[in-house]
Amino acid sequence: MNSHLEFNGVLKARQQVVAGLMYYITLEATDGGKKNKYEAKIWVKAWENFKELQEFKPVGDETANASS
Repeated sequence: MNSHLEFNGVLKARQQVVAGLMYYITLEATDGGKKNKYEAKIWVKAWENFKELQEFKPVGDETANASS
């Protein structure tokens, strides 16, 4: 089953200088009526008009699964 995410807002963002800029963004989105947090990692080289989504994943369940 496919669902779509509805963007609610940015919760936290930071950037790191690499060969361009790497943005780390924590955001909130609604998925099927339930609000969830996600992390995105985006690489940007503006002088080359280059943007790439490196990673996009839900936040929160990793620590709960690691301790069981």
